[in-house]
Amino acid sequence: MDHSRAANSHYKFKLMPEFFVNYHEIARQSPDSKVTTQPSFGLIDQPYSEPTSTKLDAEPKKPWERFAAYINQLNAENSGNVTYKVFYLTRHGLGVHNVFEAKVGREAWNNYWSHLDGDGTISWVDAKLTEDGVQQAEVLGRFWADAVTTEKVPLPGSRYTSPLARCLETTRLVFSKPMGQFGEQFEPVVKELLRERLTDHTCDKRSTRTWIEGQYPSYLIEPGFSEEDLLWKPDRWESVEEHVARKQKALEEIFTQDCSPFISLTVHSYAISAILRACGYEEFRVREGSTIAVLIRAQRVV
Repeated sequence: MDHSRAANSHYKFKLMPEFFVNYHEIARQSPDSKVTTQPSFGLIDQPYSEPTSTKLDAEPKKPWERFAAYINQLNAENSGNVTYKVFYLTRHGLGVHNVFEAKVGREAWNNYWSHLDGDGTISWVDAKLTEDGVQQAEVLGRFWADAVTTEKVPLPGSRYTSPLARCLETTRLVFSKPMGQFGEQFEPVVKELLRERLTDHTCDKRSTRTWIEGQYPSYLIEPGFSEEDLLWKPDRWESVEEHVARKQKALEEIFTQDCSPFISLTVHSYAISAILRACGYEEFRVREGSTIAVLIRAQRVV
């Protein structure tokens, strides 16, 4: 790879919706207008233009096996300027901030409580998972293990996580056991750009690098990750456009540096929305403790 070119590369991202269920319709039909983890992660069983060797296999392949072969074929046939990756987007489990906001109401949360460190009993600075959030993540981990076994869903070749505590812990609870069960190394990459939209809410302020390293010693922290949180400000909101640009940059870095065709991102509700917008796709909301799968086409723009 020409690293000087890669460092200055720019990509146009496009989400390819025809391979997965209609997430917008699922959200519309849901009582809380949020998408949950779908059977087989939402993959639509359909024919593909497959290599001859695959067609001649005596044993029928599972839909995910055929889809994975198709993705590999797409990447082999396209020029170096076009790449396809499947992203597993996981929203963290229920956090203490989610519960407190529901308790006091959105207006009271946004105008008062979200600016505090806590209510004197619980703290939501870099909000942690609730017991329900832990359970959601554990259930999702079992779903993953079963999907890999029965549906032959490819495990993510690379796993990235937001540095906020609720995502770090969700990543551990969802992926550590399935990775170990199938003999894969569990070394998620902590990536600053995957954080939630930056607001003046203290729940969006991250812990120090030292704390993350102490709590999650097997995690790999990306180069240049600061000790203190340099992004969060108590008097500033990141605009939607700024957030989408930040997720655009995160995707560009992943497509430039990571050759795996199957990528896991453990992120946040509005982070998923920003990723969808960066791919020119209408956003939808995802429920806590859920994984959705999407196919993203990246074209390098010179």
